[in-house]
Amino acid sequence: MALIVLLFALSAVFAQDWKCRKIHLILPVVIFSVSFFKSPLRSHALWKIILLNSCFFFTTLSVLVVYMAIKSKKILNPFHHYFGLGDLLFYIAITPLFLVENYILFFVLSMLFAIILQLALRKYIKEETVPLAGFSALLLCLVLLKEYFLFFQKISLL
Repeated sequence: MALIVLLFALSAVFAQDWKCRKIHLILPVVIFSVSFFKSPLRSHALWKIILLNSCFFFTTLSVLVVYMAIKSKKILNPFHHYFGLGDLLFYIAITPLFLVENYILFFVLSMLFAIILQLALRKYIKEETVPLAGFSALLLCLVLLKEYFLFFQKISLL
């Protein structure tokens, strides 16, 4: 049941981000809640993983902000120019799903997946922005379905 709720929320993130380049606030809350409460880890270990994954994400985001500030020679609001608030909420919402190494792996793969999809679908995409949370949610759906139906090595904690 939890997997169905999670897949539905991820599908909604994909659909909303694709269509509007925005996601509803409740979707990351649902994703985080389901991921947190269905995790096999105890509360203390899980909070440690969430903290470490969040630190990785915010470090990466900080490096992006510094790089863009140096490149443009002024500090710009990252949420107005190159990263959406929905993207931030999505990547924080999935922190309970992965151990740190697997979170980094998923983060990198989702960036590559988003670039490939953006290039492949550029004639269908009218806007110049990338639906990063949506493409990442689509990839996460594929990963979770693969882990549910196939017996290969898992990367998520579910």
